[in-house]
Amino acid sequence: MDFTRKTFPAQPYLYVDREVDYDGPKIAEAMGSAFGEVFGFIGQNAITPLAMPMSVYLVMDHSRLRFRGGVLVSAEDAARASGNVMADSLPAGDAMCATHVGPYANLNQTHQALWNHMKEQSIEAAMPVWEIYADDPQEVAEDKLRTDIFRAIA
Repeated sequence: MDFTRKTFPAQPYLYVDREVDYDGPKIAEAMGSAFGEVFGFIGQNAITPLAMPMSVYLVMDHSRLRFRGGVLVSAEDAARASGNVMADSLPAGDAMCATHVGPYANLNQTHQALWNHMKEQSIEAAMPVWEIYADDPQEVAEDKLRTDIFRAIA
């Protein structure tokens, strides 16, 4: 597995908050609901997404999965957030990246490999952690799905 250090500018995004038990079908339902709400909003407001859907984790909680389901947008479009759809920015700075290939149910394995790599290299991890779902699961076989995983560096 390849690990890459990248430097990013601040990246504005639109999102909705979700919280769910660690349960595969419940997670899939919560993610689908979040993405549906955000992409419905951007469609109604003629906003152009700058990437595929993403999940942002501000805290890693082992009792409940708390995430923001959203998409990267321009700063101008982020300023148009309203109602349940809110705006924030991923912070400018460095992040470590890895690409997971395979089922979403196995994402934790790539996350763990990335955390272990950072620890082995004495790279201090920070929050947030985010995932960008590079492929549409309706169009790509489960064993070929790509998810880009990022972890901020302190």
